[in-house]
Amino acid sequence: MAAAVLAGATGFFVSSGTGSALADTEVITPPADNQYFFPALLDSLGDLVVDGMHQRLIASDPKNGVIASTTYTGSGGSTVTNLPGVAGLTLAADSSTLYAAVPNSHVIIAYSTTTYAETGRITLGDRIYPRDVVVAGGRLWFSYDDGGASGNFGSIDPASSAVTLHSFTGISPYYGAPLIAANPGAPNLIALSDGSGTSGSRVVVYDVSAGSEQKIVEKSIDGLSYLRDLALSADGSQVVVGGAGGALQLSSTDLSTVGSYLNTVGYAVDTAPDGRVAVATRTEIGTPDLYTYDAGSTTARQAFDMPGSTLFNHPGPDQVMVNGIVWQPNGPRLFVVTDNNGLIGFRALNEPVATTITLTTPTSAARAASLTIAGTITGSLPAGTALTVTRTDMESTSGKALADVTTDASGNFTVTDAPPAGGKVTYTVRYAGDATHLGATATATVTVSRATPALTLNRNGTVNAYGATVAMTAHLGSTYTNRTVEIWADPAGTDQGNKLLKKGVVDSSGNLTANLTLTRNTTVTAVFTGDARYAPLSVKSTVYTNVSVSTAVSGYYKTSSGYYYYRKTTNPVFTTTMTPNAGRKQKLIFEYYASGTWRAWKSYMLPLSSTGKSTYTLTGTHSTGVKYRVRAAYIAGTSGDSLNYTTYGAYRYFTFTN
Repeated sequence: MAAAVLAGATGFFVSSGTGSALADTEVITPPADNQYFFPALLDSLGDLVVDGMHQRLIASDPKNGVIASTTYTGSGGSTVTNLPGVAGLTLAADSSTLYAAVPNSHVIIAYSTTTYAETGRITLGDRIYPRDVVVAGGRLWFSYDDGGASGNFGSIDPASSAVTLHSFTGISPYYGAPLIAANPGAPNLIALSDGSGTSGSRVVVYDVSAGSEQKIVEKSIDGLSYLRDLALSADGSQVVVGGAGGALQLSSTDLSTVGSYLNTVGYAVDTAPDGRVAVATRTEIGTPDLYTYDAGSTTARQAFDMPGSTLFNHPGPDQVMVNGIVWQPNGPRLFVVTDNNGLIGFRALNEPVATTITLTTPTSAARAASLTIAGTITGSLPAGTALTVTRTDMESTSGKALADVTTDASGNFTVTDAPPAGGKVTYTVRYAGDATHLGATATATVTVSRATPALTLNRNGTVNAYGATVAMTAHLGSTYTNRTVEIWADPAGTDQGNKLLKKGVVDSSGNLTANLTLTRNTTVTAVFTGDARYAPLSVKSTVYTNVSVSTAVSGYYKTSSGYYYYRKTTNPVFTTTMTPNAGRKQKLIFEYYASGTWRAWKSYMLPLSSTGKSTYTLTGTHSTGVKYRVRAAYIAGTSGDSLNYTTYGAYRYFTFTN
């Protein structure tokens, strides 16, 4: 049919990305009669959804024109009013938006799930009464009728903001709006069936991945009539239907009957993300009227009887309402809405009991020696409950499963082990949980001893010439599996970082050698990172390095027997060349010879140029016949830095003559 233009659809569609649900381990203590209520008491039920992201149960009340939202315990919530006939509800994939079909206003409205403020609406036309709505194939799909007997389904294209009314030719005409179902786990399928309350039993499955419906299968279901509810499984492989005659599990490819859940009237069905199925019927007090099934099974796992409420003088039996069951998408709960002579409330079934594991361990233990971990689990579990134990250590980094342990009647248990590896050894104890108990995990870490290896490094304390290349040899004694050693060099100062000289497996003698060219004092470190039986170890050697220093003389008129000769009228010039560094100074030291010994005369701290040059001219009245000598020195800590070892240059001898 022709597409209709959307009215007021701004902000209607939201991202279709998958939202992450809040973790939920809260244990709810229900009131005495195990029943909760919405903030505005309902007089009818149109649809029911669970917002796992915000932990809210949301219901529509067509009779009062209300959407009611509440917590899982019925404590507070939100109410949206003035929605005449509001029926079907669905959530966007990221749980940020709630869509509601409001038939008597001919609209589908979007609401924020944090504020419940309206964020957009689509007007469908005066002859279109939307009854239900689902999200699939990147579109919004809805079922509708014309206010009378004829019904069909339509879709909304987010790209063009257009409504398409689809024609289902296999059943013509529908008697009222068809039932429609989708599942976020199978995002490209929808299922439809005869309208609720009609005598039909026909079901059809569509592939909507291309944006339009492509029929997969259509069939009348033998043994069923007056269909009341249908649901798709999370993997899209099955359709679950309920009506007069029971509730069946159908293959979504050919609608053949895979299994039968029950043979009385199926009033409501729902499927959980993990494949569980819930089916509700109506029975007398004392007889189960709600059943849950494990994935792939048609044998009931649990059965529940909805007892009559003692509140408000409503002692009669509670009856599960059509559309009245829904699974919590991110947890174990099954929510059930019941009607007791007009009193509509809900229950949260499968409320699991929280369990907590506490472990007591020794702080340290010897490798390969027996140790004992004492534990307790809460939750009143029966004696003999099995807990799994995993040990994680250097040899089993992904964890090694140990023998299961079992609890006693008080929830106590012990883990006994002889850890083969040393270091940090972590024990993880897990309880998987069951239908009535939440799982629990606890970890404890024990420091297990390791032997100390023999590790040495040569040349500690040696003084070496500037620019010398030295061989640094590390020696490693006995170890278990690791024979790798690292040799690092950290030159003095902050401008050069620690660097790896060599990393490798030691030779058959246990040695690893790395060559190091020295320009500064250097701390050399040999590192053994350890293994499962030998502890990590590091050893250091400090290798000292001289500077390069020399002094040249000029202005002399001759040399003889190692002396430079100057006329007494000449001022000698001494030029020192030293390894440069910012702010570095040389100490120029003069001595004279008297009474058979060299005696201190004068000294100067002279700055070096950027190229390491420093020139000094000896002025004044020069005495003849006296022997002199001079040398330059780098004094660590005094010459402007401590990067090198204190270094004295060679003496230059000189004297003056007439």
